[in-house]
Amino acid sequence: MAESTVTFRVFRYNPVTDEKPYWALYPVTVEPGDPVLMGLMRIREEQDGSLAFRASCRSGICGSDAMVIAGRSRLACKTQILHVLNAQREVVVEPLRNLSYVKDLVVDQTPFWEKFYQVDPWLHEDPLSKPPTTERLMQLPESEFDDISKASDCIFCQICYSECPVNGMDRAFLGPQALIKAFRFEADPRDHGTPDRARTLNNQEGVWKCRTTFNCTLSCPKGIPITKGIQALKREMLTVGLGRGGGV
Repeated sequence: MAESTVTFRVFRYNPVTDEKPYWALYPVTVEPGDPVLMGLMRIREEQDGSLAFRASCRSGICGSDAMVIAGRSRLACKTQILHVLNAQREVVVEPLRNLSYVKDLVVDQTPFWEKFYQVDPWLHEDPLSKPPTTERLMQLPESEFDDISKASDCIFCQICYSECPVNGMDRAFLGPQALIKAFRFEADPRDHGTPDRARTLNNQEGVWKCRTTFNCTLSCPKGIPITKGIQALKREMLTVGLGRGGGV
């Protein structure tokens, strides 16, 4: 395969030594099929060992190497370099949006995880029932089970959080990832956590802040229909508000 040289334009910022962020340019030799992550690793190994970014499995399933590439939030391990070149044969790489910078392409994930835990992302037992002695099967039609299964595919990459315009305007908004995780358990017939979750979901920083722009669904690398799940949560919160119980 023919090699070629492209330029990586990388966002750099070290709060310890830099007054403000800046762009650094790195020439990188690439081959067809090379992902952006490969280019970043070559920069760090061969040109500048101080470049900071997160990466782990390199298989598109851990979500750790999410960043803004060519203006969109993507996984660096799944994005091919030659597919995102601009007219100057540059690959522009920036940190995720809506989260503060730690160093270079690394962001502070604390707000993301705090919102995730606010929705009680685990199965709540029925407080009036005895603990089960056998396996608890999920009795659902296949179509409804598919919705739960897809919501369970989330890899916590934070791409939907980065692409959400509401998160950009209001950092108190729970965000699409926390909401789709809440949907995963609210749609589970074995769960009894609606009264607890409703206090977080059924307010202006919960489901009602979502403006249904579909950015989260379009950007999700796992193809999760996030907007569909959030709309289901809205319908459920209406029934909760009307005193009809819960259950998506």
